[in-house]
Amino acid sequence: MTKPVLTGLITWGAIAALLAGCNSSTPSENTDQACASADAFRTAVNDFTDTLSPGTTVDEVQAAREDVQRTFEDLMEEGGDVAEDKREALNKAVGEFQTAVDAVPDDAALLERAAVLRAEVAKIDITRDEYVAELDCG
Repeated sequence: MTKPVLTGLITWGAIAALLAGCNSSTPSENTDQACASADAFRTAVNDFTDTLSPGTTVDEVQAAREDVQRTFEDLMEEGGDVAEDKREALNKAVGEFQTAVDAVPDDAALLERAAVLRAEVAKIDITRDEYVAELDCG
């Protein structure tokens, strides 16, 4: 009867040891990765703002929006739960931004929606900066 229990304990101990060994990043490395993700996110948001000019197509805006979403997801993964309230505020701002971009009709003149989209980007800039300040990227 003790043999199955002992085998189970050994198995779970081995699994725990393997899992502990998989995460070899130091806190400094984790912060560096999160800060790099924050920089990529900032660049994607700035690139999105650059698409809000005459002659830009809705497809180009959508592609820039996808870059914002991808880099945001990377930041959320790398940043962990640094400051939950700042994380939630950033998540909300990006969600509102996504909704605003999705609301642009395919045949719309982007100049008509540019002010709304710029306002959403401004919200992202503020909440991202607050979140990154919590990361202490220095």
